[in-house]
Amino acid sequence: MIQPPVRKLVVWMAIIAGSITGVTVHAQDHNSAPSGPAPVLMSVREIPQPGAEGAHARFEAEYAAALDAGKASQYYLGMGAITGTPQTLFLSGYASLEEMSEVHDRDEATIGEKLAALDEDHSGTLAGTDTAIWRLRPELSNPNPTNLAKMRYMEVIHIHVKLGHRAEFADVIKHIKEGWVKAEPDFHYSIYQQIFGHSMDDSYMVIIPMKSLADLDKHHSMVAEYRKAVGEDVEKQMQEFESANYNSTESNLFAFTPSMSRLPQSWTKDDTDFWKPKPAVAAPAKKATKKQ
Repeated sequence: MIQPPVRKLVVWMAIIAGSITGVTVHAQDHNSAPSGPAPVLMSVREIPQPGAEGAHARFEAEYAAALDAGKASQYYLGMGAITGTPQTLFLSGYASLEEMSEVHDRDEATIGEKLAALDEDHSGTLAGTDTAIWRLRPELSNPNPTNLAKMRYMEVIHIHVKLGHRAEFADVIKHIKEGWVKAEPDFHYSIYQQIFGHSMDDSYMVIIPMKSLADLDKHHSMVAEYRKAVGEDVEKQMQEFESANYNSTESNLFAFTPSMSRLPQSWTKDDTDFWKPKPAVAAPAKKATKKQ
């Protein structure tokens, strides 16, 4: 099993009110916007020590700068939590586990010592980290070829299902998908299943990227149409399954953080005011005038 330094590889996730969405950063597709969700994702969650949030943010900016200077192959999205536990979530996607390994090995060979030194300096600012690898469940998803660089927020939900109920969970999600496709065809999402990580059950992650929180308002306004499309009997069956077989669910909202992200320049070149803002220039001091 590959054990990359926690900051090097990352993932994004989201779900809302039982439904799901997603977009993914591709490690090698650097010249164009993503054509869909990556088959493999890695997520890295970092929880700063209380009072060390500023030091943590400065380190992440240094880390991204070191990758730029070393012309590294890693690309990732960094997000700060708006709700839930104060944390930073990093996301990156790959075509396969082999590609993930190749990207890690390439950067380790060229700038590994520099990154290791930064990791060591950074260790005191963290209260905890959690890393996981996920595989796309395309049959449960309704993805959209969206340029991640144009998004600003993401809703992320973890669903923990009791062992032995994987097939039933898939049926529930397919009903949810059918309902949302009828109610709001433009509601897009991706679902991932955890294949490596700390979990005692079947863990799933759903991702919903948004340009603004107005997208979230629109989604919430369509709940009644979704329920109508699903039907009362099917909705009741789904609620009974969730009550009996979900260990837990957690949904949180994240905001994209440019200083903690590293996306291909070809993606961000049309929106540099957000992704690469120019440093503020102090106004020149006014010359003192002598009193006559």
